[in-house]
Amino acid sequence: MIFLVGPAVEAFGYQRIIFGTSPSAGSNITSNASYWYELARLSLAELGVEQEDIDAVFSGNAKRVYGA
Repeated sequence: MIFLVGPAVEAFGYQRIIFGTSPSAGSNITSNASYWYELARLSLAELGVEQEDIDAVFSGNAKRVYGA
C-alpha cells in the first residue's frame, strides 16, 4: 500500500488527506476497517511521517473539515 500512499502524500500533502473506509450502502461485504487502518498507518510509518501528520490524516483533518 505504500506505493499508493506515497504518491498521494506527495501530490496533496498530509493536511489534505482524510483516511476513511466503509463498504458502500448496497454492498453485502462486511467492513474490514481495522485491517485497512493498520495497513495505512504502517505505510505512513514506512515513509517516515511525523506523528503529528499521521494524527492529521487519521483524525485532525476530518475534524477541521467537518467541524467536530
